[in-house]
Amino acid sequence: MYSKILVAIDGSQCGALGLEEAIGVAQACGAELEIVHVIDGGYELAEVRAGLVREGHKLLAQAQARAESRQVRSQAILIDEILAMSDVGNQIQKVVEDSHAQLIVVGTHGRSGISRMLMGSVAESLVRHCSVPVLLVRVPKNGEAAS
Repeated sequence: MYSKILVAIDGSQCGALGLEEAIGVAQACGAELEIVHVIDGGYELAEVRAGLVREGHKLLAQAQARAESRQVRSQAILIDEILAMSDVGNQIQKVVEDSHAQLIVVGTHGRSGISRMLMGSVAESLVRHCSVPVLLVRVPKNGEAAS
């Protein structure tokens, strides 16, 4: 079915749920997993950016260890493009095009209305613009059981 699956992570609960789902799908398909983290925004202070890059590498290493613990092949991709200026969705789309991933998995809070408009939505951008299927993994609302 799928031989290469891309999952975008950001260190949030949302990203962690997306990672778990992507690992499960990759495991079921025998697919390779590409784990992507994008440094968000153009930070001018070198110390701040260096800290974000360190944390990004740490987050990716933890995600790869999680995938490997379930016998899923993976590779980690850190995107540190200062010109991205918070356009995370577009950066992920570029990786998808370059890697020939056949499925994208991304966590989402399922925000709507004003909160989505103010915060933007990487998931929405991917669904609207990517040419490959996008699997959205929603964070359960309080009181809902996670599946």
